[in-house]
Amino acid sequence: MRILLLMLCCLGLTWAGAQDAVFSQFYASPMQLNPAFAGVSAAPRMTANYRSQHTSYPSAYRTLAASLEVPMYRSPSSFGFRLLTDSQLEGLYKNTSVGLVYAYDIRVTQELHARIGLSAGLLTSRIDYNGLVFGDMIDPSGDNTPTQEQLASISRTAVDLSSGILMYVKNLYAGFSIEHMNRPEENLLQLDNNLYAGRPQRFSLHAGAQLDVKRYSNPRRPAYVTPNFLYTSQAQFRQLNLGAYFGYGQFAVGGWYRHAFGNADGFIGTVTFREDIFKVGVSYDAVISALRTVPGGLGATLEVSIAVDFGDSREVQRRRHADRYNDCLGMFR
Repeated sequence: MRILLLMLCCLGLTWAGAQDAVFSQFYASPMQLNPAFAGVSAAPRMTANYRSQHTSYPSAYRTLAASLEVPMYRSPSSFGFRLLTDSQLEGLYKNTSVGLVYAYDIRVTQELHARIGLSAGLLTSRIDYNGLVFGDMIDPSGDNTPTQEQLASISRTAVDLSSGILMYVKNLYAGFSIEHMNRPEENLLQLDNNLYAGRPQRFSLHAGAQLDVKRYSNPRRPAYVTPNFLYTSQAQFRQLNLGAYFGYGQFAVGGWYRHAFGNADGFIGTVTFREDIFKVGVSYDAVISALRTVPGGLGATLEVSIAVDFGDSREVQRRRHADRYNDCLGMFR
């Protein structure tokens, strides 16, 4: 019986970990969205993102992501590195993925560009065995007894491959990406292949525009609106984000509506501030689904993003070439 309970527990953990974290500030973690975004800035860029979901529950998700991208000067090639770690059940179950990214920019016409992105890395799943409590450890007398259960493995690492394409022209962009193309094995129990076939592939479709608001715009304080959408599908989960971003000078505010197809999920509000090469963003997710009635409340879902983009320095902007810059990708920089 204990073995059956253990299997059900680990199967539940595997199912829960089989869906990738999707940032509300997806535009602030572009390489996690699509490897083709690597190098869209004119110079090296570093980003970091942190998401704390439903903070009233200590076992909820905590997600941290970081990336580095380096465009090759006067070359269509760009290179990058990305990392994402996801923690749940008070840190007992963790997923960590790392990947090297290569992107190549193809000039289809004078104005139309296509960027191809590839990522190759590793996906690691881990359970903290020492933090688990088994039935045979519970003694009515109050004594602590060691468990007789043994896990075949407390961690597993597998190769993880992803790809994407990004098209952009003038002030419009559209992209598509596939994560986990090879469906890397992350199962921590020895199961029949028919029961588990690796992490499900994640498909993402995203598109939008950046529109200048000329009435309020000037060289020192540009004004713009960026309507956009993100559609993500993984296994049985689907998500659609619709919204816009309004920027004026150093500040920008945004709002998105998120729908999970089975139900309306939430509203997202964001605020960002930019000063020279530094950019900081904060977002808050307001739950509008039936989960808002959970006793005690879910607590806030918060995200913080930080970017250091050397492409925004005045020195780089002065010598940046027109064919390396496109307004439609401004919100991703």
